[in-house]
Amino acid sequence: MKKLIAPMKNKIGQIFAIFLFLVVQVYCDLTLPQYTADIVNIGIQNTDFNFIVATGEMMILMVAISALATIGVSYFSSKVSSGYAKDLRKIVYSKVLKFSNHELNEISRSSLITRSTNDINQLQSVLGMIFTTLIFAPMLGVGSIIKAFELGTDLSWIIAVTFVAVILLLVIVIVKVLPYFKVIQEITDKLNKISREILIGIPVIKAFVRQDYEQNKFDKVNKEFYDVNIYVFRTILIMLPLMTLIMNLMVVLILYFGAFDALNGSILTGDIIAFIQYATQIVTSFLMVGAFFIILPRILVSGRRVNEVLTTELTITDGELSEIKPNSTIEFKNVCYLYPGSEKETLKDINFCLKPGKTTAIIGGTGSGKSTILNLIPRLQDPTSGEILIDGVNIKNFKLKTLRDKISFTPQKAILFQGTVKSNLQTGKNDATDDEINNALNLAQVDFVENLEEEVTQGGSNFSGGQKQRLSIARSIIGHHEFYLFDDCFSALDMNTERKIKENLKNLNESSILIVSQRISTIMDADEILVIDNGEIIDRGTHESLVENCGIYREIVNTQIDSMEVSL
Repeated sequence: MKKLIAPMKNKIGQIFAIFLFLVVQVYCDLTLPQYTADIVNIGIQNTDFNFIVATGEMMILMVAISALATIGVSYFSSKVSSGYAKDLRKIVYSKVLKFSNHELNEISRSSLITRSTNDINQLQSVLGMIFTTLIFAPMLGVGSIIKAFELGTDLSWIIAVTFVAVILLLVIVIVKVLPYFKVIQEITDKLNKISREILIGIPVIKAFVRQDYEQNKFDKVNKEFYDVNIYVFRTILIMLPLMTLIMNLMVVLILYFGAFDALNGSILTGDIIAFIQYATQIVTSFLMVGAFFIILPRILVSGRRVNEVLTTELTITDGELSEIKPNSTIEFKNVCYLYPGSEKETLKDINFCLKPGKTTAIIGGTGSGKSTILNLIPRLQDPTSGEILIDGVNIKNFKLKTLRDKISFTPQKAILFQGTVKSNLQTGKNDATDDEINNALNLAQVDFVENLEEEVTQGGSNFSGGQKQRLSIARSIIGHHEFYLFDDCFSALDMNTERKIKENLKNLNESSILIVSQRISTIMDADEILVIDNGEIIDRGTHESLVENCGIYREIVNTQIDSMEVSL
């Protein structure tokens, strides 16, 4: 849990201020019952109006100081708890950005969203409660016990009986609701997952008229979430009237037995009033602590879930080397890859080399491992065996930033971020000028953007699939890189646009280019084409040699000619 506590280190001064205000607040609250007793025992008993006024003025002063102290506690506790949540969320977000596909398979994306929001909010709430309740309540309770005994009454047994009754009630409630707090967080993950899935899949749901089915699936989880929450909070809320009943019975018992002591002259009337106030503060303090312990299991669940993210061991870490020489080569040497939980290798003994000024292409059936090869180069994943070398040095020896700065990766799915065209293009190069951006847009045949400040909605939903692909390509070629990786990113483009973009890519002739595609027209002019089947390179060569010697490649060519997708 050290990583959970780490964000608190820079808030020691504010925490000290909270303690200081708490001490002042408790001191003022403890003096009020004694002042009340003095007014009754001295002022009223002796009809001393001046004493009553003076004591009343002191009570008003104590109330004012207590109110100011309460404001101070609330201010600094909210500042500490909110600052803690902000810092913790930043740490979690930074850690998640370092996750590879392996970690994202271990902790789902929907669960990560819940942990970064709901779970951290729970920790923020409990931190505020610690300062305003968990620390304040024991101080007030202990002080009230000391003050109650100083009154010298024999009514303390009533407090003890009340204490036992409250403990029994709290234990019953905690035992009943404890198992359900973990269930609530798990169902929250499930609800988040289904909601995210439905929102992303709305076009498919409408196309196949699956609205009723998806609605029923959501309603089922939503009803489960509702039922568990109703049970938990109904059980907790039942405690409130029962606690009020117990406290009222305590006051009745004090008044009843205190009346006999007052008649016997063993206790003053004002002391009985003060004793009631102290007894109420004692029980209230314990109730506040009890209420904290009721929600503590849920907080512990949230803490464990956030801590799991922070302590997740990264499978892909930095190397020591911080420099890659220009005009480098990348070599795959007996590379194999096995996805976690899979029994069959996705890649087997992959060997090839990316050389400066050369274009290498990969073609193969769906699921043959083409995209996996591209993911291995920027270390989005690491091979399970074999090596990937840059100028003979394993890429694991390089710092991730050094490696990825040399690589431009255009993913299969064009991903745009909310903002403007300019801000999206500057993702590829932070300091890109308007001229550089316009040049990249021209190279990628982006002729639909009127100005660089044109809005891009979330996910680029205000652009078509082909437009998003062209913007994605423009982003990848805006900066100079040693290696350019294109993962089937021409699939939504018409043949003419694709031809023009490929012609423009010849400007990258000093760099290594690796293209993955299902279309022969995209790869046919590559210097070397790798044909992959079931994770193995079954043949390699130029387009002409593969048409002549490779049956699978020739079959792909013939199929695309027949469907008029390419023209040879």
